[in-house]
Amino acid sequence: AQWAHGAGLWLEAELGYVGGKPDAPASAHAAGVRTDPQEAARYVADTGVDALAVAVGSSHAMTERSATLDHALIERLREAVPVPLVLHGSSGVGDDDLRQAVQAGIVKINIGTALNVAFTGAVRETLAERPDLTDPRPYVAQGRETMAETVRVLLGVVSG
Repeated sequence: AQWAHGAGLWLEAELGYVGGKPDAPASAHAAGVRTDPQEAARYVADTGVDALAVAVGSSHAMTERSATLDHALIERLREAVPVPLVLHGSSGVGDDDLRQAVQAGIVKINIGTALNVAFTGAVRETLAERPDLTDPRPYVAQGRETMAETVRVLLGVVSG
């Protein structure tokens, strides 16, 4: 954190086991591997990180929105740490859970998998419609627009 701050960078860390990673335990959604509020408070104080991604029931790389979050734990974490809370694996979280997570204290929501799915789907659709296409600009542009629409939709979910 000192090096990052000295270089003018903002540092986000992850504490606990957010599922979907090769090194995460099989029971990554079990309460025992979720982020402990007291441990989180110590970690933030000891490291000086600027934001903390927490393990509260989401999982990286989910393509279905079936994760269930522990909103009471999010609230306890919000009370315990003085930095913004981040939700990794948000692509697998449904609209109601995302709204509740923001209300409980999540400030940053990562949706990388949802963006990847949107982009890849748009590229595949464009190439299927135009199999002789060799110029990447049309399918990349369609992928970008589809990603932007995904962002607009999810922003509407958490802000509305």
